[in-house]
Amino acid sequence: MATAKILIRNAFLLVYVILAVSCSAGDIKPEIILIGSTPGDQPIKTMLTIPAETKVDFIRWNLALADKNDFVLDIVYGESKPNTLEFKSEGNRTIKGKYLIERNQDENRFKEIYQLKSNDLPEIISIVKINENLCHILTPKNQMMIGNGGWSYSLNRKTPVDPGEILISSPKLNDKSLQLIFEGRTPCQEIATEHPEMNADQSCFKIKWRLILDRDSITHEPTTCTIRNIVNNQPRDVTGNWTIIKGTATNTDAIIYRIQADNLSEPVLFLLGDEEVLFFLDKDYNPLTGNRDFSFTMNKRMQ
Repeated sequence: MATAKILIRNAFLLVYVILAVSCSAGDIKPEIILIGSTPGDQPIKTMLTIPAETKVDFIRWNLALADKNDFVLDIVYGESKPNTLEFKSEGNRTIKGKYLIERNQDENRFKEIYQLKSNDLPEIISIVKINENLCHILTPKNQMMIGNGGWSYSLNRKTPVDPGEILISSPKLNDKSLQLIFEGRTPCQEIATEHPEMNADQSCFKIKWRLILDRDSITHEPTTCTIRNIVNNQPRDVTGNWTIIKGTATNTDAIIYRIQADNLSEPVLFLLGDEEVLFFLDKDYNPLTGNRDFSFTMNKRMQ
């Protein structure tokens, strides 16, 4: 009888331990790892305490956001080696600290912002969450940082998940320029899958882009446009028209630029993140996720 009681008690203890461990595990959020390559201009060098005199073409990021609000940022930076994805010479740093998530601040069109704070940083680095798989680095004034024709300031989730909804509102369109020009470099195969007319081979790993958007001189409404992309070192110009779509099924505050041309199998879609920053969308209006080398982001060329 005593043995049976002991067995029953031990069984209850085992069930309790299993339930406790299961509940505890359920409360643990998986680590988020963001990767990407950004320009190496002076503002970002200041934010990361890279000496001003250091020659930096681009910075490769690996940012790990742990469950208990700890972060580890590994960066590698230096002068780029022509026709490769590597550096001529490189420096590297590891920065550790804490992060907070700022949510739904008044008069802020961003729903979530990661704020990185460390004794090794002169100021907080803020990164806005576009969706579950894409983020973008902000200036100290909470504006999206503008990249160049080579790299953007977007960071991509290393292991993508369900993207969820778009977590930003597009800004009001105040720019009345009669022509807008955006440039960037993106990964190749994801775009080539949706646009087989690009004839990209399996070795293609990047596409260079230039997007020229024209407006009516009186109404400032969209008119014609030109897309130039360079695939496998072959330049290709596509002309067509563009329109503005206001709102999607999941985000009524999103503004979409829709590019249509006869020789495109599908329209090319962009989310207006800022008047200077566009994000490529797939046919379901989800921002595309890049990799450690390139993001699906276009940056306005300052004229």
